[in-house]
Amino acid sequence: MLKNSSKKIQSGRWASLDHFRGLAVLLMILVNSLAEYNVPPWLKHAKWNGYTFADLVAPMFLFAMGMAYRISLQKRLASQGVKKTIFHFIKRYTILFLFGFGGLFLVYRRFDWGVLQMLGAVGLFSLPMMFMKPATGLFVSFVLLLFYQVSVSFLNMEHFVSIFDMGGPFATLSWSFILVTASAFGNRMKNSESRQIQITFLTVGIVFTLAGFLLSFIVPFNKHLVTCSYILFSTGLSSLLFLILYRITDVHRIRIGILESFGKNPLTLFITGNVLVLLENMVIPRTAPVIFSLIGTLLILLICTVLAEILATKNIYIKL
Repeated sequence: MLKNSSKKIQSGRWASLDHFRGLAVLLMILVNSLAEYNVPPWLKHAKWNGYTFADLVAPMFLFAMGMAYRISLQKRLASQGVKKTIFHFIKRYTILFLFGFGGLFLVYRRFDWGVLQMLGAVGLFSLPMMFMKPATGLFVSFVLLLFYQVSVSFLNMEHFVSIFDMGGPFATLSWSFILVTASAFGNRMKNSESRQIQITFLTVGIVFTLAGFLLSFIVPFNKHLVTCSYILFSTGLSSLLFLILYRITDVHRIRIGILESFGKNPLTLFITGNVLVLLENMVIPRTAPVIFSLIGTLLILLICTVLAEILATKNIYIKL
């Protein structure tokens, strides 16, 4: 049963957001570590059409970013004013965007489009919608999602989108729906344990999941093209998963240490995990027996867990 309470979440860090963000980072490290090896297909991204466990990870990370976006913006508006707040968010997501390009260039000696570029681009693109009413921002982002899908399906944009990882710059229109949807509920979820907001969040999660699933029979799930069915389905699943963690951590006050620790320093652990994955790929051949890749993955997760616990214990939070 959902608690019919209007009691507000305690001030300070938001437990369910830390846990959700931590789960996203942990899964992202796991997926990246196993991506180059001979593991079951469901642990890898779908090669083209389709949906696997791995395809949910990036949307989860973006959803977590959205849950905190409007809350952070409102706090800064109250303490620093409009100009400083806008400058802060432009600087934050520009750095994230450039950091992603710099990292890929240092490793592969080429400019490409990856997770950090996508997060930075979506953060910048969605900033104006954070100044709209939540319902208005959600409507605008939905219209942009439809425009993106029409452009890909009927205006010959599929080739341009498919040459980039995660859809490239044009797919920002599609990805932004996840962030704006999450931001529309973030503030209300953080400050209330009421039965009504939880039921609303549950309803939204179910509706988006079913809508994405049914739409996939017309527009197939495709992470590479960032199709509208993929976005709606991922938004719905992320909503339901967040609600489960919200019930566990904020309502029942149960903590899952490893997820909470990972969620307090997501960017640091994401970067650390990727560096370790690169080292793993250099040491363990792609043709090696799967047991070696599993051992390498466990070692990476162990190192990241130790780092996460050290940072959390010392109350060190590294962020842009």
